[in-house]
Amino acid sequence: MRTRRPIRNLTAVTLMTVAVMAVSLVSIPVAAQEIARPGDVVSITPALPKTGFEPGATFQAAIVLDIMEGYHLNGHKTMDPTLIPTQLKLPKESPVAWPYVRYPEDQVKPGEEVPGLHDEQYHNQVVIRLVGRLPEDAEPGEIKLEMKVYYQTCNESLCLMPIDKPFEFVIPVVAPGTEVKDINEHLFGNRGG
Repeated sequence: MRTRRPIRNLTAVTLMTVAVMAVSLVSIPVAAQEIARPGDVVSITPALPKTGFEPGATFQAAIVLDIMEGYHLNGHKTMDPTLIPTQLKLPKESPVAWPYVRYPEDQVKPGEEVPGLHDEQYHNQVVIRLVGRLPEDAEPGEIKLEMKVYYQTCNESLCLMPIDKPFEFVIPVVAPGTEVKDINEHLFGNRGG
């Protein structure tokens, strides 16, 4: 009789171990599904205030970052040296000059908040603002620029590997005197330049 009792205890321990392992194996894929791929967390939309610009024009532009709920990006001016700051990467060789880039932190005015900026982090939607200048000899048509946003995606428990996410920015160039329309007033108001 004494030899059977240890076998029963061993069987109970074995069954419990198998049950715990089965629950663990089931929960691993569920946890893995909850973590998005860094490239899927952010959508990038370039925006302009007008339907076209004449050669030599100086104009405003915006890069809108829409961030998936439950995630954030590190701000451009994060003070934590262990975090990767968000950075807009402009083309090294471009017919368009970009003399001015303003990240959300640069847009803070005393007593006001910038939408999407909280504690050196970008949430929901943030806008990077730029000023561009077309060359005087730009031909009517489209200037297509390949740009990138370099960022690190984080949630409440972990940060994913940083990535360069590419996007195309198309700038329409019109002949002098061509009628253009205001667009994207929600981003630029009627001061789009």
